[in-house]
Amino acid sequence: MLARVEHTSILSAGQDINILAYYILFMQQNLFQELQELMIRHKFRPEKDYSQNFMVDSELLELIIFHAKLKKSDVVLEIGPGVGFLTQELVKKCRVVAVEADPRMAEILKERVQSKNLCLVEGDFLKAELPKFSKVVSLPPYSISSEIIYRLLSYGFDSACLVFQKEFAEKLAAFPGLFDYGPITVMTNYYCDTKILIESITPNSFFPKPKSFSSLIELKCRKRFGIVADERLFAKFIGSIFRYRNKNLRNALLNSYSSLEKEIKLQEEEFRKKVESLKLKDEKVYLIEVRDYVKIFNELFP
Repeated sequence: MLARVEHTSILSAGQDINILAYYILFMQQNLFQELQELMIRHKFRPEKDYSQNFMVDSELLELIIFHAKLKKSDVVLEIGPGVGFLTQELVKKCRVVAVEADPRMAEILKERVQSKNLCLVEGDFLKAELPKFSKVVSLPPYSISSEIIYRLLSYGFDSACLVFQKEFAEKLAAFPGLFDYGPITVMTNYYCDTKILIESITPNSFFPKPKSFSSLIELKCRKRFGIVADERLFAKFIGSIFRYRNKNLRNALLNSYSSLEKEIKLQEEEFRKKVESLKLKDEKVYLIEVRDYVKIFNELFP
């Protein structure tokens, strides 16, 4: 079946759409056939434990490379390279740090991508020590999407092109007032400009098919709304008050006092006075902008 990616075509308007469709189908079948041959030769099947859904859509592959805008001087991080379809293209452009948790995939990658531009790190991305990198281009495992984002933000990078489950990508790009707007939205947008580049990628672009559509999202790192003195405490602060997302800020902060007491370093009565002085104390938690959370945090934790 033809795997379509919904996007603005980068081909000229005069090209015949039927020829294009057959070309995409042919290229996709080639990737799927290649994956099948690798599965037979190396005697493996996609593992649920590693959340493995292999990309078999060369149109999507080309679009990821196109949007990544890679230069020779870049060092790219790839999380979960699998059999290396994306890796093979990345090493043509720049140096690549590929982190693979599955020992079988690591061996296949060593065999298939023999390039001086590849640095293979075997281990769990959430625990592994990583060399420096400037960009991230990856189709990471969906099962640990939140953990991946939080760890990436702790490292810092110039930009990232990442394929995530559509619902998760929408959460990263959400704005105040939406149901998806939450702690990970605030933290991602504290560090990055966030943009969904391809909204709907069909499950047919992967084997095995994931249960939902995916999206390609771009993150460009820059702290847009000022700086907080303690970023770990800021993350804890945001996580605490969003447990009361439907309450006003005053009530959310007072309810969070016990979990933040050690860091606040104020008696509860003093803390109440500070809270009462906040301009947005009567605003609902889920309606407050990221820039305002930075100001609020800096007032409460000078």
